[in-house]
Amino acid sequence: MIQEKTKLKLTEAMRFALEQLHKTDGCMKGKSSVILELEIDNTIAPQGYRLERTGNIITISGGDEAGVMYGILDLAKHISHEKSIEGITSTEINPYLKNRGIKFNIPLDARTPSYSDAADCASYNIKNMWDFNFWTEFLDRMALNKYNVLSLWTLSPFPSLVRIPEYPLTALEDVKRTTRPFKASLIGWGIYADDFENSLVTVKKITMDEKISFWQEVMEYAKNRCIKIYLFTWNLFTHGTEKSPYGITSEQNNPVTKDYVYCGTKALLRTYPLLAGLGVTAGEHMFGDDTDVPFLADTYGRGVKEVLNEQKDREFRFIHRMQMTRYDSIMSEFEDFPCPFEISFKYSQAHMYSNTKPAFIKKFLLEKKPDIKIWLTVRNDDFYMYRWGNPDFAREYLRGMPADTMTGYYMGADGYTWGRDYMDKRDLSHPQFVDKMWYMYSIWGQLSYNTDLTESYFKNELKLHFKSDENDLMYETWKHASDIIPEVNCTHWHDFDFQWYPEGCCMYEPKTDKLVFADINEFVFCISVPGGEYISVSDYCRATFNNECIEGKDPLVMADSIWNHADKAMKGVKKLEKSRGANRELKYTLDDMEALSYLGFYYSLKIKAAVSLCMYRLTGKRTLQEEASSILSAASEYWKKYSAKSAEMYTPQVLTRLCGYVDVQRFDIQTELDVLLALED
Repeated sequence: MIQEKTKLKLTEAMRFALEQLHKTDGCMKGKSSVILELEIDNTIAPQGYRLERTGNIITISGGDEAGVMYGILDLAKHISHEKSIEGITSTEINPYLKNRGIKFNIPLDARTPSYSDAADCASYNIKNMWDFNFWTEFLDRMALNKYNVLSLWTLSPFPSLVRIPEYPLTALEDVKRTTRPFKASLIGWGIYADDFENSLVTVKKITMDEKISFWQEVMEYAKNRCIKIYLFTWNLFTHGTEKSPYGITSEQNNPVTKDYVYCGTKALLRTYPLLAGLGVTAGEHMFGDDTDVPFLADTYGRGVKEVLNEQKDREFRFIHRMQMTRYDSIMSEFEDFPCPFEISFKYSQAHMYSNTKPAFIKKFLLEKKPDIKIWLTVRNDDFYMYRWGNPDFAREYLRGMPADTMTGYYMGADGYTWGRDYMDKRDLSHPQFVDKMWYMYSIWGQLSYNTDLTESYFKNELKLHFKSDENDLMYETWKHASDIIPEVNCTHWHDFDFQWYPEGCCMYEPKTDKLVFADINEFVFCISVPGGEYISVSDYCRATFNNECIEGKDPLVMADSIWNHADKAMKGVKKLEKSRGANRELKYTLDDMEALSYLGFYYSLKIKAAVSLCMYRLTGKRTLQEEASSILSAASEYWKKYSAKSAEMYTPQVLTRLCGYVDVQRFDIQTELDVLLALED
């Protein structure tokens, strides 16, 4: 039994952590009583804590309330894992990264879409964004995994979130969906279309005053979990103002539009005093010239300055993304800003599951001023369906970040909405995406707070979650299944999400406006991930043909590695299936690993076939062409096993960044045609 003896005034965050701790009372071995003492110690870094044990007395000293909360949560986790307080030694933990965030493209309303809203998952989730229970569950899970930043991304925030005194008729009542299909757009424009106007249906009756109260309560709840909420916009979009009488358009040379954004920014900050920051983007549906950044400075920037001049003690951050603009143009417009001004950089482009040491940021780090702090946007547009879990990958990735120059990072997707999951056929309760992906979510959150967490910590998490003693095998099997797509991405690389979706082996072609299967020619000509460590198929074959020495991991080595991961994952799944019993979630997780294994076998063979075909085209040796065709025939059989397994589990869906309906079984015939394509001269 655990008893608190403390003079410290408990905050809501501390009470939340103590609730989690008291849930472990019944799992401790024996009947010993534990006395817990809590205190604030200003010599400890913010969010950090020191834990000391003397007999059955445990003292947690936090640098602030977050530190106390995290210390209590870690104590609760130790007891859950070990069933006792044995093994607890004095320790001090400080956060590896101070800000650990989630990137959430939020579908507030069909009339005010986010960037990923031309998708089934976004439409289904509109009503959930206005369910307070959704956010309490989401924010609780964030706190349990030590995330402390929630960034909400939307194209046009004002009509759904605020009443602007100067433009009162832009405030939208109720929450609506549309019965009409979306036509996805890579630039965000057109997600809300004219034909939606007579096809809107109300999914929640709510006034603007009630909307404001709702989000104020969400932000208060987040504060009570030591989480700060930021709002990000792409520009320039004015969805939701179409019916207003003010003459607002999406043209940045329209003075009414400029004033609307400026006034909307002021209203946003004044309405939500707990809003911790604002992020902006230059170039999305803007002129794409030297007027873009000045527009942002004279609207969002001017609005923030005015409010902060009124609220001089307010903590606030302004974040400018490095998208479609130059660093020098940003800094010249935002000199002497009245709050922390920071830059956001897309760290791994759209594919964080690739190289653990991405090279894209190197040039920017040399260009920026040393005192300018950065945020990393960490994009996961690789795993929408299948559960990922490899702590070693995450640890290496996080340790490779330029932590000394960072304020923090936020992780999330553009092509999928991290709300409730409507893709899984097997679980019609529609759990939250972060609940389904609990292991991935835990790995990144816990390790970005403490990168020294050991392998045993995560094995204990698996044992606790699945109530199984096969945690060693589960840990290794999940690692192997999770390594497949990252290694494929290192050999077969595209920067952006629409250019490559590895779960579907497909891409969207803007020139032809088509969703297409990535055929064997695509694998022959595709580059490897930039940085020099990995060698593409064409570069490898050219060097081999010319008897040149080339350093790095060649595609045949990677193909063998991918096969090895798939083989070990499949063997692990078969062993684990024998002992899983009636554990439904364990079955779903093993099903995901099995599907990933088939996909790994397919990609391994396809990369090998691409090498053979490329060498045939260089040498003219017909046997190499026949070899490529034969390998592709074997690969096709693995694809069909993969697509059949996937179809058992997941519903095909419209995915916004693929601009179409993704059904992996429809590509079965494409894998057969690949066999014939290799034989074409």
